[in-house]
Amino acid sequence: MSGVAGTGPSTVYLHIGLHKTGTTFVQNVLAANRAQLREGGVDYPGGKGEPVQAFAALDLQGRRPRGYNDKRVEGSWDAIVAAIHERGLPTALISDERLSMSTLKQARNAVDSFRDSEVHVVVTARDLGRIAVSAWQESIKGDGTWTWQQFAASIRDPAQIAKAPARSFWLRQDLVKICETWETAVSTDRVHVVTVPRTGSSPDDLLRRVASVVGFDPVLLTERAAWSNETVGVAATEVLRRVNERLAGRLNQREHDHAIKNTLVPMLAERTEPVRFTLPEEEVAWVSARADEMISAVIEHGYPVVGDIEDLRVTVKPGGRRPDDPSEGELLAASLDALAMLSEKYATTWWARRKAVIEADPPKPNIASKARGAVFRGQRRAAELADRNPLAARAVGAVLKGRDRARVRTRRSNDDG
Repeated sequence: MSGVAGTGPSTVYLHIGLHKTGTTFVQNVLAANRAQLREGGVDYPGGKGEPVQAFAALDLQGRRPRGYNDKRVEGSWDAIVAAIHERGLPTALISDERLSMSTLKQARNAVDSFRDSEVHVVVTARDLGRIAVSAWQESIKGDGTWTWQQFAASIRDPAQIAKAPARSFWLRQDLVKICETWETAVSTDRVHVVTVPRTGSSPDDLLRRVASVVGFDPVLLTERAAWSNETVGVAATEVLRRVNERLAGRLNQREHDHAIKNTLVPMLAERTEPVRFTLPEEEVAWVSARADEMISAVIEHGYPVVGDIEDLRVTVKPGGRRPDDPSEGELLAASLDALAMLSEKYATTWWARRKAVIEADPPKPNIASKARGAVFRGQRRAAELADRNPLAARAVGAVLKGRDRARVRTRRSNDDG
């Protein structure tokens, strides 16, 4: 299905997050199925040679990566709008959680970019108790150094709203204020609140809820994107926090993301810690009260809700760990695991590059040299086998004794001569 090229879409959906509400999963599935979506009349822009949605959101807001002016950001919003209009499919979908942090002016500019289209805003929302601990961990994956207690005390205290980490948290997680911001640019009935299903539900449930708003059949998205939640445990998170303290902000955002978020975090996520952390008991009351206020406000405003509004009530499963109680032994084990995995990563990537250089200019063939190499490789294999097999060990021992006897005979012969 296609529209008339250059006319622009009749409907545009802006999925603005919120952060930590399954956005990465949804975006990965959509990106893996761009062709299927476009065949069905839905334009999810991006892909090879096209503007990047993340850069477009940064450009709309004038943001740049910390410590680095990425030239790819400049002009990305206008470029993605132009690409959508040029394709002319009936529906367009942009998804980036950074959009949730837009100001009134930025929200209006985004909507005004599609003056001839009916613009809807999709807001995915999640249980605030799950959000709180997840957002703290996400800040640590960045370059955050706050302990859980410092983080919790800050987001709990209204007097701290203008300072980090409370400022960053509530800019991303104040559901009502974010909806109200976008309500100034579109009508109330076009601000769709999509609740994230409770823990234990299939991530496909969230995809189905988003699809029901945008108007595509999720069954047709046959390419299943690899999804890694990359949740690290209590000990690993504390190791990351202490690493950030020692880095002391010396890396710019791109450097830190490469070394920590995109390299060390996935490695540590492979470690299995038996119990995940959860919201501590002393935080449940105020988080629940705040969540209940948000739920009431969403209902009062009359935003269309997809899913169950009760999904936003705070529930804490028993048996979880506090985010701040790893033992010294656990920290040591996680640190050594991190060091070992980073060493392996460094060594293998270095050798892959070095090997390519070596093999790019091979030496001239030398039969005698090849023979010596073959003998040595055989000896090495025999030695490795001896470490596992008693019979092979005796054979290697006999060879070593033979060498000793030969060495003694040679020394005596030299002495006699």
